[in-house]
Amino acid sequence: MNAANPQSAKRFYEFGPFRIDLTEHILFRENLPVQLTPKAFDTLLALVENPGRILEKDDLMSRVWPDTIVEENNLTQNISALRKALGQNPEERTYIETIPRRGYRFVATVRERWEEIPELIVRERTKSMVIVEEEEETDVRTSLLPALGPAKLGLISAFAVVTVAASAYYIHTRTNTADETSNRAFAGSDLRRRPSVAVLGLRNSTGSASTAWLSTALSEMLTSELAAGEQLRAIPGESISRLKLDLPFGQSDSLAPDTLARIRSNLDSDYVVVGSFTDLGAMNGGNIRLDLRLQDTQKGVIVAAFGENGTEAGLFDLVSHAGTRLREALKIGAVPQTQAAGVRAELPSNPEVAKLYSDGLGKLRAFDAIGARPLLESAVARDPQFPLAHSALGTALSALGYDAKAREEAKKAFDLSANLNREEQLVIEGRYRSVANQWDRAQEVYRTLFGLFPDNLDYGVSLVSAESMNAKSDDVIATLNMLRQLPPPANLDPRIDLAEAYWAESISDFRREQQASVRAVERGSVLGAVLLVARARLAQATALWKLGQPEQALATLRDAAITLASQGDRDGEAQAALGIAEVEQDQGDLAAAHDGYEQALKSWRAAGDERGVAVSLNNLGLLRWEQADAQGARQLYDQALDAYREIGDEAGAARTLNNAADVFYSEGELETARRMYEESAAKYGDVGDKSGLGEDDTNIALVLANQGNLAASRGKYEQAVRIGRELGTRSQLAEALEGLGDVTLQQGELEAAGKWYAQALSIRRELGEKGSMAETQLDLAWLALQQGRPGDAQALLLPALDELRKEGESDLEAYGEAELAWALLGQGRRDEADGAAARARSLAEKAQSRSIELIVSTVESRVDAASGDPRRIAEARQSLTTVESEAGRLGFVDRQLEARLTLAEMDLKGPEAASARARLAQVQKQAEQLGFGLIAQKAAKYIGQQGAN
Repeated sequence: MNAANPQSAKRFYEFGPFRIDLTEHILFRENLPVQLTPKAFDTLLALVENPGRILEKDDLMSRVWPDTIVEENNLTQNISALRKALGQNPEERTYIETIPRRGYRFVATVRERWEEIPELIVRERTKSMVIVEEEEETDVRTSLLPALGPAKLGLISAFAVVTVAASAYYIHTRTNTADETSNRAFAGSDLRRRPSVAVLGLRNSTGSASTAWLSTALSEMLTSELAAGEQLRAIPGESISRLKLDLPFGQSDSLAPDTLARIRSNLDSDYVVVGSFTDLGAMNGGNIRLDLRLQDTQKGVIVAAFGENGTEAGLFDLVSHAGTRLREALKIGAVPQTQAAGVRAELPSNPEVAKLYSDGLGKLRAFDAIGARPLLESAVARDPQFPLAHSALGTALSALGYDAKAREEAKKAFDLSANLNREEQLVIEGRYRSVANQWDRAQEVYRTLFGLFPDNLDYGVSLVSAESMNAKSDDVIATLNMLRQLPPPANLDPRIDLAEAYWAESISDFRREQQASVRAVERGSVLGAVLLVARARLAQATALWKLGQPEQALATLRDAAITLASQGDRDGEAQAALGIAEVEQDQGDLAAAHDGYEQALKSWRAAGDERGVAVSLNNLGLLRWEQADAQGARQLYDQALDAYREIGDEAGAARTLNNAADVFYSEGELETARRMYEESAAKYGDVGDKSGLGEDDTNIALVLANQGNLAASRGKYEQAVRIGRELGTRSQLAEALEGLGDVTLQQGELEAAGKWYAQALSIRRELGEKGSMAETQLDLAWLALQQGRPGDAQALLLPALDELRKEGESDLEAYGEAELAWALLGQGRRDEADGAAARARSLAEKAQSRSIELIVSTVESRVDAASGDPRRIAEARQSLTTVESEAGRLGFVDRQLEARLTLAEMDLKGPEAASARARLAQVQKQAEQLGFGLIAQKAAKYIGQQGAN
């Protein structure tokens, strides 16, 4: 590289992982910009340009503040800020060394680099405009361009959709092109990066509220005009709205270089369009003056500036002329004739509809879906053929929780989208396919979209989301790897990390979720992406909670809540409040949890989010159940279920049915619980939620086992295991494996049960789920007891019980203490067994599980019978008789058989021995018929032992 030609090259300084761009005046760390104040940057530059030299304090201050007298403390603060930005501790000398009483020295090796500047398409000047090279105000006069006939402008979609699916027709007719482009993009080579432009919104010069809608309308129309032909990547308005929350730069006719640099970093935008409009109102003929400037975000200069005059009635023609001039400035020519009709199809029928639509978009982007809904409904009523209004209305309805209505509007938008250009068709259809939960199609179309437009990271991130929802973990991993191989800065975009975090949570890989969310926070913080960082903190908090760090989770959630509230994101704020309440409930602070759920409920009601209202009611039901208020829990579940059914949220209704079924199960109403689990499973099946279906399969399997149908139970558990393996939902898989161990143990297959338990424990250990690990240890201890190894059972039980006490799992703790009593009894330690049985009884009385009560009573009777005390033996016999009767009434066949077995075993040693042998034979026969191999084996063993005696 020849440094003698500075106009064709850029100069850099590099040291360690850092790189200073002398053209943009930005410090980068591994392609991510590092935030520095201008004076701190100047201080760093002075040091880097003199590596190894001691720079005296006076010399440094005179260079950084050439026209200002400052105190030495200003320099000290700059040095401190630099060390922090570079990751250097004060006592280290990795980069900057302090020379006492003299100054500072840069000690790292500095490399100078030069790179060619690519030819910019806007560098060529055209006859139709004046190129403005300076930032200050200039009187710019331009010649009018020739008219291009009918307006070719359109309004783009309200939101960049998270998941988009393609029609079979689109995929079929474009297979070769899409596959070729997709393969090229996914190989990470030959990436077609188009110039990118962001229309940042136009200042309302008159300040009249009645004309404020024009800012959104004009911006959307200009964006649509620039996107036509697919030669430019036009930044969607939703992304720009988020940027303005993170970087409040206001609306002006030009932006300073440092602001442009931050916009470039956040949006990856090469150019911005800024300016103003003046609407003189109906009294002056409805005339509108439009003044625009095109700025280069890299050089910080104004590339072109011009004005256009028109009327509100001729709004589309006005913007068409302006858009044409911007396209000429960007050297992309006029809108191709093949796309002109598609651009026109994106327009509403008249300015009145444009106003309603634009006002609706504005409210959507300000997190006001409840305010957007009536505006968009009016737009649809006045122009039923306008697809983008239907799509935006669907977005608003979805945000408010009305899934069924959202699907209807998305379907209407899709049906009306045939005349739109191909990218907009995909986005519109994608909206419909996504809300319809057609994730196979969503995945295919996002792959197609990203293949066609590989420089649009939104599509790549949305592909990850679709693959995650479609439970294609291998595809998710492949796509994430591909995204991280994109050219910078796209490969380091925090949205990639956040998408990974969400996917990791969906498969219960909380360590991965934590790592990915931390990366998203770090990278988002560098970019100043405040809202994204807050959302990433919500994911981070979930991971921390699941990994057993509740205090850190609470601190993270509270920090996120403050940010989300300040940004006006009421939905995010409510989610944070919900998360705080869930952790507090898990920690046993039920009063605080109640307040948190009520706060979330209030926030969602204020926002009109009916889905959020239903979620809060559901969680309040869970809280009531934990407070031993089963009736209150049922009432809240009924309210939540009504809310979910009102908005057509089948998945939400399924979750609530599942929770309500848990209450019925805990109260021993097995048949009602099973019917509700099955209804929940059917709803999950209808919406394609395999994870929910797997959870319900596990619950149904448990009830079937209790009811004595072990074969059907095993089949359900095996199906849940298959789903867990397919989806990669490891926590759910471990639960299903544990259940499979339970049923195989009951069938008498002790070795197989041990293998299932070992697999479950291994997964839970990898996930760091301490409470669940303790639960599996209880099962392994039960297996050891059945194998005649009471000492091994005790060794497993003691640490498990310690963990369950910490977790506040009183029902499982009661079960564990009952097992411990059995283990101690098997070792002849009757007094200790009495203590364990008493603790089990105390805990069982607090627990809300009839199943646990029956188990504890059975073990307690076994301990009493071994005491040798006639009174206790009589009480044990009466207790077992009651358990047998109660278990039979409730339908707990397994508990009934166990009680009969224990009672007959006791009677073998007394005057009722003959009757006991007959009853044991009956137990053996019934157990064999039902498939309870373990109980049948025990009965046969007891009969054999008695016969030998």
